Amino acid sequence: MDKKLKVVGIRVRERATRAPGLQEVITRFGTDVTCRLGLPGPEKEDGLILLVMEEEKAAAAITTELAAMEGVEVKTLEFEGV
Repeated sequence: MDKKLKVVGIRVRERATRAPGLQEVITRFGTDVTCRLGLPGPEKEDGLILLVMEEEKAAAAITTELAAMEGVEVKTLEFEGV
């Protein structure tokens, strides 16, 4: 059976303010995260975090939780047959 990988893209506005709550959610799903990459925005007010996940239910759950947070935008991308 081919693996599916989900890339969860998280854009964070006012990251200094939102980082603690955001980090708490990501930490709870830590065992489901295969890779994490964080990039601050050019002015360092905003940020972008990319998570690679294999577990479909965990990816859906973290996406739902993060999307409900103020100042957080979430998009997902799926690769099949990896």
